[in-house]
Amino acid sequence: MEKDSKAPMGELEKLAILSDAIGDLFPTGNRTLVFELEKEDYKRMISHFREIDRHHKQFLIEISGVEFLFMLRPEEETEVDEPTEDK
Repeated sequence: MEKDSKAPMGELEKLAILSDAIGDLFPTGNRTLVFELEKEDYKRMISHFREIDRHHKQFLIEISGVEFLFMLRPEEETEVDEPTEDK
């Protein structure tokens, strides 16, 4: 029996496929996809790129004419309930 020798697709390969599909759908004009990511997903995506300043809260890559903008979702501040006065 033959084993499946295909390795799972990585994030960059998936983005390349997405870029090709967007290019087919919209062959002209500016094409930008924006992703607002939670901290863990943002860190995972940025780890695939060497020359990106990791102190910024967003980064942009371009694949085959399609821009991918990755933004770190702002952490929601926890609201503190103010004490109520008993009268």
